[in-house]
Amino acid sequence: TELALRWCRERRLVTSALVGVTSEAQLRSNLAVYQKGPLPDDLLWEIDRVHMRNRLPIFSNDRVGKDWDGEGVIGELIP
Repeated sequence: TELALRWCRERRLVTSALVGVTSEAQLRSNLAVYQKGPLPDDLLWEIDRVHMRNRLPIFSNDRVGKDWDGEGVIGELIP
């Protein structure tokens, strides 16, 4: 959950995140995530690379290197 919430916070095109909780403690834990700093760029790159490999339309990027390993850009271009 923490990784997902922090990732959403880093994406400028994500304007909201729906969070379902079953207790007040879980809600407090989720909200505490927003007090942490940004995810490291290398981790964001690895997450984006997974999306590029799967070519989900909203996350795909047409500026990816031919091998998709270590080339390209982190970004949110919508084709």
